Amino acid sequence: MTQIKEQSAHAAMQGSGFYNENSALQASGISLLMPLWSQVCETASCLGEPLTVADYASSQGRNSMLPVRVAIETLRRRTTPATPIEIFHTDLPSNDFSALFRALEYDTSSYLANSSQVFPAAIGMNYFRPLFAAGRVNLGWNTFSLQWLSKGPLKPSDHMVSGLSQLDEIVAAVHLQQAEDWTLFLELRAHEMRSGAKLLTAFTGKANGVSGWEWLCGELWAAAQEMGREGSFSADELVQLSIPIGFRTVDDITVPFAATGNFADLELEHVEYLKIPDPFWDDFQKSGDHRLLAQRHCDLTRAWAAPTLMESIASNRNHAELIAMMFSRFETRIAANPRKHEPWMAVCVLAKR
Repeated sequence: MTQIKEQSAHAAMQGSGFYNENSALQASGISLLMPLWSQVCETASCLGEPLTVADYASSQGRNSMLPVRVAIETLRRRTTPATPIEIFHTDLPSNDFSALFRALEYDTSSYLANSSQVFPAAIGMNYFRPLFAAGRVNLGWNTFSLQWLSKGPLKPSDHMVSGLSQLDEIVAAVHLQQAEDWTLFLELRAHEMRSGAKLLTAFTGKANGVSGWEWLCGELWAAAQEMGREGSFSADELVQLSIPIGFRTVDDITVPFAATGNFADLELEHVEYLKIPDPFWDDFQKSGDHRLLAQRHCDLTRAWAAPTLMESIASNRNHAELIAMMFSRFETRIAANPRKHEPWMAVCVLAKR
């Protein structure tokens, strides 16, 4: 097996429940996945007790409530009300797990409401290492995490986001790192899955050379460049402002399966692109409120990007002030030039033989 990676190249999502409150785009994408996820839950093996559902890269949990509830309800119909079901939420050690457990306890959408024999737990470890004993998992759910590279291959000088760089050296390095991450993720999950288990994973994609993130991330990079021109960041500090994210194509996903049709005892049952609807655009069309649209996109972007950017800034600088300035400029730029943000998502279903 490929060498296990112990460290993450990025920080967990912004804590204190901020990501829970500002992940509407992710929720919009997850809603598109529910018909496919329902089929996955209906056809995965439900042998063995307890049944185990793994929520890989749960973050703060709010966007996990619907898919986990669907899994529980489906498994209940296929087994008995007395069958114990374990739910494991996994994420980086730095993740705000307290927000996750508050959501489980108090959120009106919590899958624990009106449920019995359901046992939630959390694992605070990077999923580029084993998380479960062999053959433990019946169902796996993973969304909006595998676009993050396990390590930043190189820091581009022409963009903040690795996967949006146009430099040949960066493009090649991102592609290589994504391929390595994908095969390692598959190997590790295959080891953990029971025979007949299934895993749905979805992450940022690139269809026909476009990810859909070019505008939004371009405006964030432009805001940082403005600060560089005004002296808030040096040229070297701008390069250090790096977000290690890439965008896979369907071809990238299918490569490990090309030779034999399976990889590490996994079969690729389904793969497709989906375009995620902009969760804010309809309100903007009705209200015409540029500032509200900009604030929502700013908070959404800050929730996933700010912690990693914070770690990119030298320890002797005022991190909070610089990040606040960057996102204030970012918000102003969006308000001045509002667009519909509909990025691509790549989706696949894997089955353990």
